[in-house]
Amino acid sequence: MRLLMAALAIATLALFPARADHNDPRLARLFAQLGAVRTAPEAAALEGQIMAIWTRSGSDTVDVLIDRAQTAVAAQDFATAKTLLDVIVEMRPGYAQAWFRRAELLAAMDSQQEAAADLEKALELEPRHFGALVIIGRIADAAGDKRAALAAFRRAVALNP
Repeated sequence: MRLLMAALAIATLALFPARADHNDPRLARLFAQLGAVRTAPEAAALEGQIMAIWTRSGSDTVDVLIDRAQTAVAAQDFATAKTLLDVIVEMRPGYAQAWFRRAELLAAMDSQQEAAADLEKALELEPRHFGALVIIGRIADAAGDKRAALAAFRRAVALNP
């Protein structure tokens, strides 16, 4: 069933071009505003808008698969979640949020090296991805690399105070 679902998703996606989540023209303005906020509620509102943009892949099929992966994670069905996220990053290698979501899952599964590789890919696609920077900081901290952890956390805070 999973293979059939993945094959159907690939066939459907071939018909529709990808819209890169990180290329949305609203992001520059939102990040400028985020850097200037003075209160946590202001920051939270802007962060929510940025996350909403990042979450939209431009493909209804990918969005459904991401939602299903998140549901599988919530149910602690990590195998299904990983299968779905593997399919998504293969189909949409330019979709930063898919790499980030898979990295979150891999970190939760204690696959830190794989998570770090996916986080680097997410940051390559979207250098302002403060969530990816936070997880990189956590991985570095857990590995005892305090310098790398601090650098990642500082980059994250510079983007999202």
